[in-house]
Amino acid sequence: MMTSRRFAVLIGSLLLLAASTGRVALAQQAPLLFGVLNQQSPALTAERWNPILHYVTSTSGVPLRFRMGATVNETNAMMGRGEFDLIFTNHNFQTAYDVIGYRVIARWGGDSIRSVVAVAQDSPITRLEQLARKKVAFPSRDAFVGYAVPVVALKKAGVQVEEVFAGNQEGAMAQLKARRVEAAAVNSRFLAQYSEREGVHFRTIFTSEPFPELAVVVHPRVAPPVVDKVRQALLAMKTDPVAGPVLEQAKSPGFEPATDRDYDGVRRVYRLIGQ
Repeated sequence: MMTSRRFAVLIGSLLLLAASTGRVALAQQAPLLFGVLNQQSPALTAERWNPILHYVTSTSGVPLRFRMGATVNETNAMMGRGEFDLIFTNHNFQTAYDVIGYRVIARWGGDSIRSVVAVAQDSPITRLEQLARKKVAFPSRDAFVGYAVPVVALKKAGVQVEEVFAGNQEGAMAQLKARRVEAAAVNSRFLAQYSEREGVHFRTIFTSEPFPELAVVVHPRVAPPVVDKVRQALLAMKTDPVAGPVLEQAKSPGFEPATDRDYDGVRRVYRLIGQ
């Protein structure tokens, strides 16, 4: 009869072998490319997202690799060519990307986002109408709350402005902070985070209706079982203590369930400006 000590050693060896085999299998899998929309610089975006993707990889067993272009246009072009297996964005709801068939699997948690048009704290401007023929910074022409939503509002107000494209939300706010523009249009959540980080206060003169936070969408080529593993790992972050420090660093409330129908309003706004 095998002694209890020999039995324990055998079990321990088998567990080590299983763990080692799992690590080798994971290492041999080609990582899925996970794109992230350019809301901040690539360096700041990587600092936020790499720990999230490391958690999801470890939890789901699906290796993920962070990837984005240097600019919004580059990231969108990569998305249009189908280079990303998954991507965190809302630009996919433009008509041009319908043919690819990206599907929503989750969204950034917390409150809905709103488009805001902000001015300097001491600016005399209090209404959109006062921006006529003045410089206004936008992240890019493809931005949703940073361009499509405020442009619809400006058109309704009968206002034409001089558009300044800053590359991302960080750049748009930097333009306003430096007083190179009279106003900037960004995501309400980003405005609050930027103001806190930079120690500069701004005043909003326009706030839109609420829209769902950015979505994690998946390319149709990714197998359903793999998609389910990634989705479950994302949703688990809200309640997993191990994910707590990761979410705190990313200033994220975690991820929540979402479907394509949740973004019908986003598609509607893009259609209103011909995108």
